[in-house]
Amino acid sequence: MKRASTPLLALLWALAFGAWAQTIEDFSVALELRSDAVLEVGETIAVLFDLPRHGIIREIPVSYRLPTGERFRLRLELLEVLQDGRPAAYRAYREGENLVVKIGDPHVTVRGRVVYTLRYRVLRALLPYGEEIELYWNAIGTEWTMPIRQARVEIRLPPEIPRESVRFLGFQGPYGSALPLDLAWADGMLVGETKGLRPGEGITVAVRVPAGYIALPSLGQRILWFLQDNAYAAIPLFVLLGMTVVWWRWGRDPELGTIAPEFTPPAGLGPAEAGVLVDDRFDPRDLTAGILSLATKGWLRIREVDEDFQLIPQEGERELTPFEAALREALFAEKKEGPRFSDLKYRLYERIAGLRAKLFIELVDKGIYPSNPEHVRGFWRALGVGGTLFGLALLFLFGNLYLGASVVVSGLIVFFFAPYMPRKTPKGMALLRRVLGLAEYIRRAEVDRIEFALKEKHFEELLPYAVALDLVDAWVEKFAPLLKEPPAWYEPRGAWVPTVFPARLLLFQRLSWAAATTAPRTARGGRWTGGSGFGGRGFSGGGLGGGGGRAW
Repeated sequence: MKRASTPLLALLWALAFGAWAQTIEDFSVALELRSDAVLEVGETIAVLFDLPRHGIIREIPVSYRLPTGERFRLRLELLEVLQDGRPAAYRAYREGENLVVKIGDPHVTVRGRVVYTLRYRVLRALLPYGEEIELYWNAIGTEWTMPIRQARVEIRLPPEIPRESVRFLGFQGPYGSALPLDLAWADGMLVGETKGLRPGEGITVAVRVPAGYIALPSLGQRILWFLQDNAYAAIPLFVLLGMTVVWWRWGRDPELGTIAPEFTPPAGLGPAEAGVLVDDRFDPRDLTAGILSLATKGWLRIREVDEDFQLIPQEGERELTPFEAALREALFAEKKEGPRFSDLKYRLYERIAGLRAKLFIELVDKGIYPSNPEHVRGFWRALGVGGTLFGLALLFLFGNLYLGASVVVSGLIVFFFAPYMPRKTPKGMALLRRVLGLAEYIRRAEVDRIEFALKEKHFEELLPYAVALDLVDAWVEKFAPLLKEPPAWYEPRGAWVPTVFPARLLLFQRLSWAAATTAPRTARGGRWTGGSGFGGRGFSGGGLGGGGGRAW
């Protein structure tokens, strides 16, 4: 009986891991910018199935929440779905922030090379920026679960636009990558190509043209779209003024005072706490700083492993902050011998809420905040939600349209004031002044001072703070020429090359960021934040569109 069950178990394992048995051999995207501000998109996806599957699922983000709270929604019309050049069986539906196109027949499987073609039309993809109009588009999204052997993007512009007036950029890699993708003119259009995209890597393009050649929708149409997407558009002025007064009286920080350079961090304030103090938030950069602080204090070693890093537990002697102690426990909770960042994906995400709470409790206990900033934000958010629900009751239960709408919008105003309501104590502002002084020192430190600091291990002490303050580039670049051997807590892969150390630290920061923010699939959606692809702010996955897909 045991022998007979072995082939069956092998078959079950093969079926369970079938999601890895497909590759996108070729992914071609054709973008056409029309003079009436319509974007036409054509996607040709050649998939090689090693195991029988029904088809693919294509997910296209169409709805985005901007930092201002505004909801921005694309108007997307699906024109055509083909399989090997013939009309395909498919089902299109909304799921969260995405339009999902499930291609294939549930009663039929395919195997081998299958070519899928999607054509769709998009409104609101072209946005004005001064005297120019920009397309910032994820031609291939960063949420594909299949590797892509070869990728190509073509961008066709209205023929009347002079070629010399067009500005363009391309990016490739995982979400957040600024690795350039070369775009060049060929056959009257912009063309970019790349090979070997791994799962989670994509292509983003940014193109700007003079505004006179594109007729954007009328102001009335744009206002209508805005009102359709945003129930809080007509914000009552008295609520806005009232919340402004409340913030001025109870949410505004005390005066900061004069900032002078600081050569050492404030005593008892770890780098993660310093990062929170600057913006009242715990973000992945603060997490990275905490990991580096564990290393510089001797509680872990960082080992390069291929394009990943392994965290090896050590028994250090220097005192840890309560947050750092909790962070060390979270890192090694499931893999005591030393996890890689790839091992921490999804797992570390689940522990972030507890680590954040630990950090804020520590800051309150030290008298830096009068109360937990997360609780303050939560109170005002709850008040806003309560007002909104009350307005909805007035609107639907009592039929009072105007009063109900006014109360709903008032609740939303309160809700969106919540992030600005936490305040620091005078002690907290004094520490913030020192942290900003430390940032000034890190930014301006000169080579001769760094040479002195190196002898005193001062550089390693400040490295986690540089990460938390987003100054790691400046600090590491100055330090690299002076580093003749790797730090005691760092094990390079192969020969030690000091000039490569800054790049490895930046990779470390990106991977730790990814490990902390890689959420289960249900937490994902459109991630455009209203930004532009120009001015040094563009990156892979940062534009509209994109998304991802998988086999089914």
